[in-house]
Amino acid sequence: MSFQDVAGRRVLELRSAREVDERIDAIAGSLARELAGRTPLVVVIAEGARRFAARLAIGLEARGVASERIEVRARRSHGTELRAVEIEGCDPGVFRDRDVVITDDIADEGRTIEAVAALVRSGSPRSLRVAVLVCKPSRLRADIALDHVGFEVAGGWIVGYGMDLDGALRELDFLGVLEGTD
Repeated sequence: MSFQDVAGRRVLELRSAREVDERIDAIAGSLARELAGRTPLVVVIAEGARRFAARLAIGLEARGVASERIEVRARRSHGTELRAVEIEGCDPGVFRDRDVVITDDIADEGRTIEAVAALVRSGSPRSLRVAVLVCKPSRLRADIALDHVGFEVAGGWIVGYGMDLDGALRELDFLGVLEGTD
């Protein structure tokens, strides 16, 4: 693998667009088996998870599982700095007696997912699952079960397939890591 110059940044491709799509399709297959006959509510954590959640919904639909989606604005990063979790207006009542699948682009420390899961649990869902596209196991600090993980990576600032650096590089079809980040 080699670095590419993208939008003035050097990015190492970790997973190709094809690998990402195939892995999301596999996660959709697992979820479809688990949720057969139900209509899950897919919770999309902020902008970074939109593409992952949309592709996941396509995979569920292809397997006969209709889903509904809502977006929760939860944010923790600014640039490459992690801050306290902020969640914007979401009524926990929407989760009552629902099969909920939280989707996020990345589980770094896991604090954002942990906060959203607590919000979902406060609404008394029938079931709760968590699906992430990327996980950094060595950095996880939250006590949260990740039921479906696309890829595990060791470190670095991950971009592409919805993940960004201050809004840039989100549109990349592949998953990459910024040069010089841990």
